[in-house]
Amino acid sequence: MENLSQNIQQPLEFMIYTTIVMLIFISVFLVKLLMDLSNLAKSLQVLTTLFKKEIEPTLKELKYTLANINSVTLSMDGNVNKINSAFSTSLNAVSDSAENIANKAKVVASSLKEGLLAGFKVLLENRRKSK
Repeated sequence: MENLSQNIQQPLEFMIYTTIVMLIFISVFLVKLLMDLSNLAKSLQVLTTLFKKEIEPTLKELKYTLANINSVTLSMDGNVNKINSAFSTSLNAVSDSAENIANKAKVVASSLKEGLLAGFKVLLENRRKSK
């Protein structure tokens, strides 16, 4: 029995030493991993700080630019509306003028027609009388 216990004792000792070495090895890598994660967190904090400092003036300028674009757009919209109303008024005035001119042209043409017919009648009557 003693022989069996010696046969088991050597592999158990080897397993214990191997386990201790593996735990030390894993602990070293775990400490290294935690240090790297700490450095990564610090780097991310610095990066976010730099990003905030760099993006803030850009956002202010973008806000200013958008406000300017908005004011220009509103101004242009007002001017276009003024032009449209002026064009509409002008078009109505031209339309009314053209209608008035057409009515007056009808009156003049009618008067001219009556005058020419009256002139031809007088001329025909004078010719008949002179024959």
